Amino acid sequence: MRAFRRPNTVPPTLSDDGKGGRKRRAHIEDFRSGESPPFEFPGYWTEPDVRGALYAMQGRVCAYCGADIEEAGIDVEHFRPKGKVSDEDSHNGYWWLAYDFGNYLLSCTVCNQKCKRTAFPLEEGSERVEYEDRARLHEEKRILFDPASDDVEKWVYFDWASTAGLVKPHPDLGPNEAERVRRVLLFFRVNLKAPQRRRRLELQRVLLDNVERNKAEEVREFAIRFRPHSIVARQILAEKAPDLLPTPEQELEWLIANLSRI
Repeated sequence: MRAFRRPNTVPPTLSDDGKGGRKRRAHIEDFRSGESPPFEFPGYWTEPDVRGALYAMQGRVCAYCGADIEEAGIDVEHFRPKGKVSDEDSHNGYWWLAYDFGNYLLSCTVCNQKCKRTAFPLEEGSERVEYEDRARLHEEKRILFDPASDDVEKWVYFDWASTAGLVKPHPDLGPNEAERVRRVLLFFRVNLKAPQRRRRLELQRVLLDNVERNKAEEVREFAIRFRPHSIVARQILAEKAPDLLPTPEQELEWLIANLSRI
């Protein structure tokens, strides 16, 4: 898990005049006229301009587990479910966000289709936002992290000094915050996906070997947030050679070069 910066631009498909924007407006107009919330959503979020904007935001890595989504399968994921929410049968879902770019992330198919599906857990006893009080969406006490708005790197930590290859709550967190992180890690099975855990361990071994052989500079590229499992390299460099951590400019240069090969 790493933090990403969501671009301020809206893909043409989701603009007011685009296919997604027009469908969003129609849904809202129908609901305001007394119709039930929509239950059919054409998949305009898969249009090339939407996917391209998401690639530009997070590269080819899963927003939740850090896997290479070209290996694990790619989904455009609705952070808040567009339809019924499995955690709360009485809620009709966040249907008004179905064509909102701010509600999209790129996810591997395992995290989206097997772990998250239509779940969106909140803190126990808290209220879920409806369309009528949508202005309070930022007050919703969600459990899951949004890596495009949350400072994820202050929450999760890769224990590089161990051979277990585990992602854990950051050691600086208090007990309540640490428990939330544990819930998120378990929710997405971050430490239970054997292929991804093997990749983190292999990366850990190679990177530590380079650092011990005074080749820490060769580790820098692996710490770029747009690389799969970059949390491994970032934690190693942060504690062993912090001056070699990639700058935002270096990360952007790498992303542009990488995406140009699509």
